Amino acid sequence: MPSPTPVELAPDYYLSNFRALLDFVISRYDALLSAEERAFFADFQALATDSQRLYVRLLSRKGVPSSAGALFRQTKLAYSEIDDLPRAVEQLVTSGLLLRNPALPLAEILPLFTKAELLPRSLSPLPNAIKRPELEQALLEQPLDPANVSAGEPILAVQAAEHFETFKLCFFGNLNQDLTDWVLRDLGLYQYERYPLDRHNLPFQSRAQIEQHLQYYDCLMLADEALANGSEAILALAAQLPAAHGEDATLHRRVDRLRLTLARQLERCDALDAADQLYQACTRPPARERRARIAVKRGDIDGGLSLCREILAAPLNEAETVFAESFGHRTAKRAKHAKDWAAPDRYQPPTETVALPPADGRVELIAAAWLESEHDSECFYVENTLFNGVLGLYIWDLLFAPVPGAFFNPFQVAPSDFRTPDFYPSRREALDQRLAELTGQTLAARVWQHFDSKQGIANPLVAWEALSAALLTRALEHIPAHHWRELFRRLLADISHHRNGLPDLIHFPADGGYELVEVKGPGDRLQQNQQRWLGFFARHGIPHRVLHVEWRQG
Repeated sequence: MPSPTPVELAPDYYLSNFRALLDFVISRYDALLSAEERAFFADFQALATDSQRLYVRLLSRKGVPSSAGALFRQTKLAYSEIDDLPRAVEQLVTSGLLLRNPALPLAEILPLFTKAELLPRSLSPLPNAIKRPELEQALLEQPLDPANVSAGEPILAVQAAEHFETFKLCFFGNLNQDLTDWVLRDLGLYQYERYPLDRHNLPFQSRAQIEQHLQYYDCLMLADEALANGSEAILALAAQLPAAHGEDATLHRRVDRLRLTLARQLERCDALDAADQLYQACTRPPARERRARIAVKRGDIDGGLSLCREILAAPLNEAETVFAESFGHRTAKRAKHAKDWAAPDRYQPPTETVALPPADGRVELIAAAWLESEHDSECFYVENTLFNGVLGLYIWDLLFAPVPGAFFNPFQVAPSDFRTPDFYPSRREALDQRLAELTGQTLAARVWQHFDSKQGIANPLVAWEALSAALLTRALEHIPAHHWRELFRRLLADISHHRNGLPDLIHFPADGGYELVEVKGPGDRLQQNQQRWLGFFARHGIPHRVLHVEWRQG
């Protein structure tokens, strides 16, 4: 949550964060680091403060990529918190963390300089209007010495960046995050829950795991180029993916996700056999869906229907079930097998249409005001915040429990598997026990306990600004415990998909009870995830309706 007062960060806040990251990894993963990575840590520790500041600054900047490392022009570097930049450079060069004036081909040097700087260095006159690509090509065709192009200006290449990548991976669990997580905390924008980070619960337990994750990220960096270059390039990249053996669920998810992306592009290239082979290697949706579509596209109707039956016998999520029912029925109908395949049920929720005078603002809030005035009742705009939020408060301690592999560092809003199919199975016993003991009294006790003690701490299910005490009071008083239990079960079964699509409003009629109201303005229609929630409400006796709002004319 936002800090009540402005926070001013120290000029070299980034250095403190960098040191903290290195110290964290060394203290927990020292035995898994290579000799080169430990030497990188020791070399950095031995630097003077100014040199450390400069190295972190350069490591955090993009630079011009080259075969020698990210390139920078020393004359273009200026940082107010670094007192003696030339001396800092000298120490970094001596330590091997910077390389000065590396021997590089001209093509890698040219991007460091502006067009205006390069024109005078040509051996033959070139027009001022020449475009940058043509200028570089013309210079490359001349017998220019790269040292003449740089005119004696020191060029610096950052070294050992690959070792820091390993430290980042061990700390964040990925190579997408950076040190801004500390900034968000230090500015007061986020408060993080405190959870154990014991060595035996950390995600990486072997060097082989670290190497496999680094290999995955190497493949990920090559993915865009492979996807653009056709089926041979895609298959070559797929062959480089790490095997993802063992219990590393995070690596399995990542490799599957990239493999699904590669297979989907093979489909678009009409390399259907190759795509099917890649999908068979995937253990997660929508691999079976894509295989069924490929089978039908190739004319193998029986194979496509067989895959749909396989999905229905053991669906991995609700979306798979919906696909198999719908696609299977359509395919069977086209193949004249309709009698063997029942049409999927299509639930029609109770619907009311109301004509209201045109007004500014969100149609949901206008509808809520109408319900309150028309029925002398209370109505709250909640959409996806109420049931997710109450679940987050009720299972707070279980959400942040020290499940092996769930937490990499102290700056996680959620466990690493939160939005994955592995979240519920990894905590099944504890979550099932918590749901089994749910009564109106136990639910209210835990919700209010965490509402008071955890206020403002980041939780992936809790939107604090949307959970007022008044709303929680009404919801806990009027919604029966067995409704909460069923709602929570569905949410936990597939948080990634089910946390969205919930009704816009909760209405508390004056005579008691409650109802969930999905509001649709003119021209708006129910989305599939909303349809599925409404069908769920019907099956479990949860009061609901759809309110269509039209604007009154005249």
